[in-house]
Amino acid sequence: MKKFLWLGLPFLLLAACGTGEADSPGAGDPIEEVMVAFNTDTQADPAVEVVLSVTVTQGDEVVEDADEIVFEVWESGDRNNSEMIPAEHAEDGVYEAETIFEEEGLYYMQAHTTARSLHVMPKQEITVGSPDPDSIVPDDSDDSQGMDKMEDHSGH
Repeated sequence: MKKFLWLGLPFLLLAACGTGEADSPGAGDPIEEVMVAFNTDTQADPAVEVVLSVTVTQGDEVVEDADEIVFEVWESGDRNNSEMIPAEHAEDGVYEAETIFEEEGLYYMQAHTTARSLHVMPKQEITVGSPDPDSIVPDDSDDSQGMDKMEDHSGH
């Protein structure tokens, strides 16, 4: 009988350890999401410099210390030839970069944002000029597709 008591004692101890409240990481307040709001107009003229701009916040606080923000820009239907443009911090949580859209068309910009151990990548359309509606190809690319280019960019 004593043998069974000794065999059961470890299970009782393990069960007792799991009944208290957890003081482990993750048991505290949830991390607030990093939000990225586009400041760039959704309309642009061809062959004119455009400022790609986002404001990054977490809760009520502007994020002045983002690890990296890179704008991925591509024409509709041509994600494989996207361009990665690193952004610079301007002020008050605003990060900017510049580009020129040479031709009329529907373009996408995706702000790959890494801040406070979180990564978000919102996307916005930009219509350049007055493109022929028949020339616009719907974007059905996988949003994670640009992550491969992010890894290539991190070496710069």
